[in-house]
Amino acid sequence: MANEDTTHEAREPAASAAVDDALGVEEIGTSACWRLVEAHSLGRLALQNVDGHPDVFPLNYLVYEGSVYMRSAPGAKLRSIVAHPDVALEVDGTEDGFHWSVVIRGVAQRLDTDALIEASGILDLVSSSPTAKHDYIRLVPATVTGRRFPARPPGAPPTDGHRATQESASASDRGAWRRSMPRRTVDKPQPIPHLQPWGND
Repeated sequence: MANEDTTHEAREPAASAAVDDALGVEEIGTSACWRLVEAHSLGRLALQNVDGHPDVFPLNYLVYEGSVYMRSAPGAKLRSIVAHPDVALEVDGTEDGFHWSVVIRGVAQRLDTDALIEASGILDLVSSSPTAKHDYIRLVPATVTGRRFPARPPGAPPTDGHRATQESASASDRGAWRRSMPRRTVDKPQPIPHLQPWGND
């Protein structure tokens, strides 16, 4: 298990943060990210292909001692990792009414140590792909980040993030305006003067 990472990436612009707050988007802590990743076994490996273009491979994985292990057949994926070892693994799912996504960025390397291959348990990993996979890859994480947001019911209308931000800001502005206005005091009514009725002098 990787240690808790207390460092933070560069913050998003204030406008994006306001949209996230308005829509209920939350960052997931490192420990919670690892818990989610360890509970699943299917992810998407993003890498730079040998021709310099981005590529994505769905694959099965497992976690062992803070690293991610995958199986591969000889081919484009393995050649790409050898040429461009900087990769990212994305895993997502739904839990407790939230959609979540975790991205692990790091360096991938082909394993050639029998002891580590056996200790990791990668030999027992069952792949969803029918292709024989006798090469083993280890992803050593550099950063682990995650986000989650409330799951929307089927048929819900599209979310307008800009409108949500404007509505949130407008509500905040209205509240600030009300608080800035001086409180009005109600004057007590003055008594009507009582005049003597007309009479004889």
